[in-house]
Amino acid sequence: MPKLFTAWILLALILAGCLGQSQQTSTPNPSLTGAQTPFPPTLTATAVPSRTPTLMPSPTGTVTSTPEPDGCLKPPDDYTRVEVNGWTLNQRTLAMLAHAQHLYDGELEITGHAITQGSYHDNGAASFGTHLGGGAVDLSVLRRGTYSVLWDDIEPLLRALRAAGFAAWLREYGELYSDSPLHIHAIAIGDRELSPAANEQLTGEAGYFRGSSGLPVALYGTPTSDRYGGPILCQWMIDLGYQDLR
Repeated sequence: MPKLFTAWILLALILAGCLGQSQQTSTPNPSLTGAQTPFPPTLTATAVPSRTPTLMPSPTGTVTSTPEPDGCLKPPDDYTRVEVNGWTLNQRTLAMLAHAQHLYDGELEITGHAITQGSYHDNGAASFGTHLGGGAVDLSVLRRGTYSVLWDDIEPLLRALRAAGFAAWLREYGELYSDSPLHIHAIAIGDRELSPAANEQLTGEAGYFRGSSGLPVALYGTPTSDRYGGPILCQWMIDLGYQDLR
């Protein structure tokens, strides 16, 4: 009987060991099988769809300090002389005035009755010699047939003249000499027949491209600032060698 009991105990121990081994082998060893929690998957970069930018045209030529307005238009190279309202102009200046008239679109007829002095004209010291050659013109700012000043038209007209290619300023009453009339004085930029005095009003010490009034320093002293802002610089002016000199 003791032997039989002992045999049962041994049999139980053997079965227990077999069962333990079976459970152990049925559980995979992570270190051997790689069945542990998987590594994070390799990330594949996927391009995010983007909106194609709208490309704006890049300006060509020299970068200028003032934006070129839509009104810039290269004038014709025509120096045929014509008579307008009793004054002589060249065809280039008249074409520039016609373009300014279109931009201004106001009451003053700057291709006709508003012209009070033209080019190729000697009026002595009153205009400092600026009208002796081509490209110079004076314009009235009075309503036709009256002495009423069209004050609201002055700045729009000056902007239009400058965009069309003129150095243009308002000359106040009495500004040039005693009782000198109120008017706009304009010089056509790039005119090959400009007088030396007119050229000085463009690039001289008190010139338009220096942000000044164009009044001669020899007569009026230190240059005075342009009351109507700096120069408008179109590409065709740059091509002729002009630049912002401020």
